[in-house]
Amino acid sequence: MILMRSRDPLSEPFEVVQFVAEVGLRIRVMRLARGLTQKELAERAAISRLTLMSIEAGGLSARFADVARLLWALDDVSLQSALADAAQDLTYQDAVRSKLPRFARRKQAPQ
Repeated sequence: MILMRSRDPLSEPFEVVQFVAEVGLRIRVMRLARGLTQKELAERAAISRLTLMSIEAGGLSARFADVARLLWALDDVSLQSALADAAQDLTYQDAVRSKLPRFARRKQAPQ
């Protein structure tokens, strides 16, 4: 069994960490909007619940194929749609205000 080391967020550019966090948050919001549990979505996407949890939390070690499977399982294979400007999506805006700033501050590399 090959173990993948999780990536140190401090070794990544802040913009990368922020982008991954936004993708994970967007997937979480779409899952909740569809009334799905993490277990249900993970089963539909043929990934583990732990992988889904990591992606939703902004984990840097997720495979792109897993993200694509999640979007497919959410009936939203368009990454553009998943990452679209959320200016009119109040649920997403609220989630960003409540979660992303705290997450981003915690992950930002020292200057």
